[in-house]
Amino acid sequence: MTAKTRTPKAPEKGGLKFTPSGHRYRMSQKPGVIGPDNKFLPVSGVTTLLGGGIPKPALVRWAPKVVAEWVANPANREALEQLLAGDPDAAVRELKELPTKERDAAGIRGTAVHGHAETLHSTGEAPDVPEDLISFVEGYVEFLDRFQITAVLAERPVGNRKDWWAGTFDLFATSPLLMSAEDIAAGKVIQIDLKTSKGVYGETALQTAAYSLGEFYMDDNGDEQPLPEVVATYVAHVTPLDRDGDNARYDGWPLGTSLYQLAADRDEIKVQYGQFLAAAYTHKMTKYRDGIITDPITIAITEQEAA
Repeated sequence: MTAKTRTPKAPEKGGLKFTPSGHRYRMSQKPGVIGPDNKFLPVSGVTTLLGGGIPKPALVRWAPKVVAEWVANPANREALEQLLAGDPDAAVRELKELPTKERDAAGIRGTAVHGHAETLHSTGEAPDVPEDLISFVEGYVEFLDRFQITAVLAERPVGNRKDWWAGTFDLFATSPLLMSAEDIAAGKVIQIDLKTSKGVYGETALQTAAYSLGEFYMDDNGDEQPLPEVVATYVAHVTPLDRDGDNARYDGWPLGTSLYQLAADRDEIKVQYGQFLAAAYTHKMTKYRDGIITDPITIAITEQEAA
């Protein structure tokens, strides 16, 4: 009887890990092999930091608008009457959930469009696109052709240990219409963030600035790699393609994919990154602010005062 030899287990590599189910990142304390002095620790995502650090007054107006539009829609009259005829508390809960349901549906659509875009960048094709997303993907393909976009890196995790954040950028690319030939020859890139929401906002500039100044990204082998230098950032607003050519609008925005510049050069990216760090600090201090107010101050009453 011969003893079995065990293959030594390969040491675990550091870097950045993402858990989709909880949308959580963990980052090693430094590059290299995981060990007693290099552990994976929780790290906040860029969008989480921005969400907790920048007010969103548009959301405050949007949520009641969703409920008001649903109530006023004649198509929902029967459902509304059934709600009002039942338990009032249940009706309130149902109406309060309408913005959440719409937000989640938009998130699912956005995730799906991002997934098809990533497949398109890596294979040159986007097969099996659902019918309700075809016009979004077609509009994005038309945009790539129009601006002669060549993908360099897509949907890669990126981290920064110095300022302790993580995230996933959408697209690093080149374009002879948006870049100089010298920058392309030097391996420099532009960054394009994809948005499928009903609008685009300046806050995205802070998000792309962070990704542009990450310390590393994770390649397909799970190894850390330095980021190429980003010379400008953009946001691509991906909406359904205008198939009929009638200049119709998507909730007030142009149909098809529209491109907007966020930062024209590295100096502007650095200014926007400073704003990101300010928002990140505000979010990271949330627990401190929550703990400022404790018990009310009390003053002991003496027997003489009580008399």
